[in-house]
Amino acid sequence: MEPLLILKAPLGLDLSPVTQRLWADKIVHRVIEIEGEQCLFIADPQQFPLVKGFIDDWHNGVRVEEPKESVSVSIFAGVMSAVQTPVTLALVILLPLIYVAMQFSPFWHEWVSAGQTLWPEQRYALASYVDMGLWSLWRPTLLHFSLLHLLNNTFWCWVLGRALERRGEWIALVALIAVCGLAGNILQWWYQGPAFGGISGVVYGIVGWVGLRQRRYQIAYGIPPALMTVMVVIMAVTIAAETIEPGLTGIANGGHLGGLLAGLMLGWLWPVKKRGKHDA
Repeated sequence: MEPLLILKAPLGLDLSPVTQRLWADKIVHRVIEIEGEQCLFIADPQQFPLVKGFIDDWHNGVRVEEPKESVSVSIFAGVMSAVQTPVTLALVILLPLIYVAMQFSPFWHEWVSAGQTLWPEQRYALASYVDMGLWSLWRPTLLHFSLLHLLNNTFWCWVLGRALERRGEWIALVALIAVCGLAGNILQWWYQGPAFGGISGVVYGIVGWVGLRQRRYQIAYGIPPALMTVMVVIMAVTIAAETIEPGLTGIANGGHLGGLLAGLMLGWLWPVKKRGKHDA
């Protein structure tokens, strides 16, 4: 059964009153961008008369009321929204699980000691990175050493990752997680040696991806354009502070910078997908 296009609206128009009511009535739908407009599709064309009534009320300024069982349907809507971005959902579940496991098992000690005997003397030798291997270099991405660090990174993974997946860029998101995590960790190991962790490099990489593609290709991710500028300024300040007083911030600036550069590179090279009705 082909999805039915029932509404076109400008990008800046808030469709949440309609979509919240559709989720409340368990009407499967999706809003995608096509040629600079928001397009609302419903999965079952037989539900068109009911949906049309909601939209007509909304157009006429009548408040689109949610059903009385708003708590349960809100939970349903939240679950349905989350499962539509499975890569992001899996990531924000995995990170806290690993953090909890770290409190009960020393498995992670090995993860942060990779290449300990090679740094700093062998940090310029390609063989050092080959010896450590891709997995040993990447896996510190999953580690967080404080609850605040975990919550901050998980929040940004949720916001930024879902922005990509809503546009169907789940493969790009997987690539960003892999490449930005690896690039950030390699630069961090080269810069300050082992004993680091966190997915901040991936977060910076996604910020770079979103910032570049919003500006260069006019892709609407729904992320404030100023976010990349703010995060780059913060990174510059922490790098300056570490240069003046090493160890002052305790922040893995190499990981942030490496992830950002990798995200910008991927954002520049990755092809822009042409969206159409068949993407609904």
